[in-house]
Amino acid sequence: MMIGLKKIVLSATSIVMLVVLSACGGKDAQSPASASSSSASVSTRKRTSSAHSSLAASSQTNKETVTGTHMNLAEIKTGNYRSLLGSDWKMIGAKVNYHKGNGMEFDTSQVDGQLSIAKDKITTGTLTVTKNSIAVDGKNEVTQLRNNGKTFSVSTENDDDSNWAMTFYPVGTTSDYQVDGTSSTNRQNLITVWTSNNNYTQVFAQDTTSASSTTAANQKNGALWNTSKDKQLDAFMTQWSQTMNQDYTKYDGVHELDISTGLLYPRHLSDVIFKGQRASIAWAPSGKGTHEYNVVAIYNHDGTEPPLPNHITYFFAFRNDSPIVLVDQSRDGTPTLGETENVKLKEGFARIARN
Repeated sequence: MMIGLKKIVLSATSIVMLVVLSACGGKDAQSPASASSSSASVSTRKRTSSAHSSLAASSQTNKETVTGTHMNLAEIKTGNYRSLLGSDWKMIGAKVNYHKGNGMEFDTSQVDGQLSIAKDKITTGTLTVTKNSIAVDGKNEVTQLRNNGKTFSVSTENDDDSNWAMTFYPVGTTSDYQVDGTSSTNRQNLITVWTSNNNYTQVFAQDTTSASSTTAANQKNGALWNTSKDKQLDAFMTQWSQTMNQDYTKYDGVHELDISTGLLYPRHLSDVIFKGQRASIAWAPSGKGTHEYNVVAIYNHDGTEPPLPNHITYFFAFRNDSPIVLVDQSRDGTPTLGETENVKLKEGFARIARN
């Protein structure tokens, strides 16, 4: 009797398993697209999660640097120093050996050095650093570049004469130059200028106080744009331009953009045409102004492929307090603007503007 019952149970179990397997096999056969769709869905979520992680990391970086300042080593290596502009650089001390048996000491009383930064060069008076080169007292020297992934250095390589070096330290990359004497890493972007004469190193720190004050004042005055948002846009454009395989130059607020077609922006904004008529548009770093379109950022790409000259110039602006991205690709005659059709660019600017 028990044997008979076991046979019945086994038979029933086999039938159930066959039904389940048949159903599963039927689902795969009838809907292979469903599996594909499910897989694509997972991939999309992974990409979205990655994007969110990148934004979170960017946000965390901004928190760590207090003011959101960003030392862009990738640009610095090409001789573009725009990421160092917008705030003062002050000497906070010098590393020197006083030969008292203490070795190298960081002396915070030595603060009389000067560092002048422009978009395409950095000078100390004696030293001038430009793209991949150093000039000492106006004389170009043999130059060595060093990059360890975290810092970047440009130095001279003289066998018989004194040598010089300029090194760039983004936030959190060195503990050698702490004013408070702690072993923690730097909370400010640093630039050091070393000379083999007495093994002397000047240390300059980015003073973010003025930038923070400007941002606070802008917020108090109801400004639509500020230094923090401008830095976020700069980081966004750096990433976005790589996906487009294009290099963009940003208007730094001082030196006008020299477009390959002969235009100068923002100077020639007064000449542009938008929707068939002279546009009411002007440079307005706060996003507030008396014009219909108030421009807060300008980025230009000069093309290298025929027909030449050609360019793509983007104007990030506010119209009635709402963000809008305009583009100029005119090659001759009166510059003509239109609203960009690039969705990622529009969404990116809108997101930063609302932040």
